[in-house]
Amino acid sequence: MRKRTLLITGATGFLGSCLAEKYLDNGYGLKLLVRNRQRTPLKEIFSEIFSEKTMQKLNAFAGRVELIEGDISLENLGLPVDDYLRLADTVDEVLHCAAATKFENDRNDTLTQTNIYGSLRVARFCSIQKIKRFHYVSTAYVAGKRRGTVFETELENGQKFNNTYEQSKFEAEKRISSFAEQQGIPLTVYRPSIITGDSGTGFTRNYDNIYAFCRELVRLTTYETRMKLRDSSTLTEGKHADLPVSLRIPGDKHSTINLIPVDYAASAIFHISVQKETTGKTFHIVNPSPPTIEEIAEWLKVATGIYSVRIVPKHEFHITEPNTWEKNFLKKTETFQSYMFGEACFDSANTREFLAGSNIDCPLITQEFISRIIQYAIDAKWGKKGVIREYREIETNHNKTCNNGLVKSI
Repeated sequence: MRKRTLLITGATGFLGSCLAEKYLDNGYGLKLLVRNRQRTPLKEIFSEIFSEKTMQKLNAFAGRVELIEGDISLENLGLPVDDYLRLADTVDEVLHCAAATKFENDRNDTLTQTNIYGSLRVARFCSIQKIKRFHYVSTAYVAGKRRGTVFETELENGQKFNNTYEQSKFEAEKRISSFAEQQGIPLTVYRPSIITGDSGTGFTRNYDNIYAFCRELVRLTTYETRMKLRDSSTLTEGKHADLPVSLRIPGDKHSTINLIPVDYAASAIFHISVQKETTGKTFHIVNPSPPTIEEIAEWLKVATGIYSVRIVPKHEFHITEPNTWEKNFLKKTETFQSYMFGEACFDSANTREFLAGSNIDCPLITQEFISRIIQYAIDAKWGKKGVIREYREIETNHNKTCNNGLVKSI
């Protein structure tokens, strides 16, 4: 039987790269649509997507991987018409991972152009030349500010949103679902929660969400910061300058934060995607036992050595004027503050049903896990370019050779 060919968008992203590795390892032919505005050599892009282990076995994968320069925000995915039609005729399934993820004000309308219109262009591609199965990676936070239990069968419930990213993903999923139904496209939707580093090694390429809080806490431990704080009003009067700074963080310590390791997210999505019976369904890829804000805070204290951190209600936080460090901390983590005050409970009945018997379970978030992902982030200097440590197989000798016959543009 001919190996199925899968087009993946967003393969250079954190989750997308992990999924690309899984599909390649399981015999799929891959067409990887990559945006290359910086004109980076395609060989370098390839090495960013796949593990060192895969890079050392290039000959075994020759002819099964193709990097295609394109852009989902453009018509025909940014490809010449002939190439677009040829690709549409070649591909059997599409996995759409590409998305703009910044929570800040969308001044350039990037979220709308990428997450909504770009996703619709990918959906349209699934109807060109032949009908293709469409795997769409959404987010559990299309639920917005809803509370209580949110079921996988639900999307629109009059909810408001914490930011324009959530709203753009909601609108995209709504429009894609409608278009797929009209065109007879077999659609499967995956809604992961907050994705963190690998459960075994801590590896990550994404330093947003919980990492933003971790980074600011870690800065408190540096000698340079302590020296700057000696004469600062952030130190409590009468206490020695060497003592930790008191840091209050507004939030609801009893609410949860739904964290999942990237390896669980990738394994769950892959396992679900290869089953024909999952067509037409939506899957919450979430943690069934998410930790509370208070638990995360306690674990962060141990991991960073900053024990004077307290989660306090918003009204209590504003009773006393925030100190200098608290103001700075809130400024640096402003875009994620809304997640400190609660979230929905994400039902995952579909996911549990189709993962049953697979031995794919979401690892518990523990002190050890939090320490591991923070240590990786510290070692990687919070994603500073050129400081990326391999998570699938950490090796001291890195083979940067790339087979010319494996990486090409269409």
